[in-house]
Amino acid sequence: MKAPTIAAILMSGLSLLSGINPAQAQAPQDFVGNWTVEGGPLGACSINLSGQAMGGQLKATTYTCVGPMSFAWAWAPNGTGLSILGTNNFPIATLRPSRGVLVGQLNDGSLVTLKPASGQRIGAPRLAQPPAAAPGQRENCRRRYDNDRCAEATDLVPPFTGNGPVRVQALNQLNIRAGEDMKSPVIGKLEVGQCFLVEACRQTPQWGLRCRVPVGDSGMKGYVIKYFSDQTGDYIVFRNQCR
Repeated sequence: MKAPTIAAILMSGLSLLSGINPAQAQAPQDFVGNWTVEGGPLGACSINLSGQAMGGQLKATTYTCVGPMSFAWAWAPNGTGLSILGTNNFPIATLRPSRGVLVGQLNDGSLVTLKPASGQRIGAPRLAQPPAAAPGQRENCRRRYDNDRCAEATDLVPPFTGNGPVRVQALNQLNIRAGEDMKSPVIGKLEVGQCFLVEACRQTPQWGLRCRVPVGDSGMKGYVIKYFSDQTGDYIVFRNQCR
């Protein structure tokens, strides 16, 4: 007997999706395909989100993943994104579309990103659009990651720490890594809008600007980025003061 397709699974759950505003929801079939998994304690690996069902659920298969993601066996759309499920439908990760990728958290609290590896086109519509920029302005400024507007001049430079640590504010979820390079393990995280201390920043030869921060009250130190770039432009991910 042929396995039911994603359309059949989605039709069976239509009552659950009926309350979702179509303008805010990514089409579930857009998630089908291969993805590269980055972030969290697992390192880079891959996952396939299948359009075929197994045991009444859409199948997920991971390759070379360790940590929580290694237990993934199913996935399900949830209206704003998707959930990765393990045995007995235990939630492993919850993800949402953001700037062409899927971002979210694993069940151990680690931040995780899924990048399309099969040509998927992912992008969550914004609920509120900022005022339209003048022609050329979008390309010629470094923007705030939280609202897509040009950053103020005072936030474009690293925070001045010559007189001691500076209190700043995250504009996006940030990983705190043990070292300056992007392959260092994640030892903490910061949420959007969270204020935190920056002790010092320096321009590294290979990885760009890195800023040293305390990791909560643990006594540990870690590193965060200040700047971020992708196919949509250049951004700052924290502002140099806290309000």
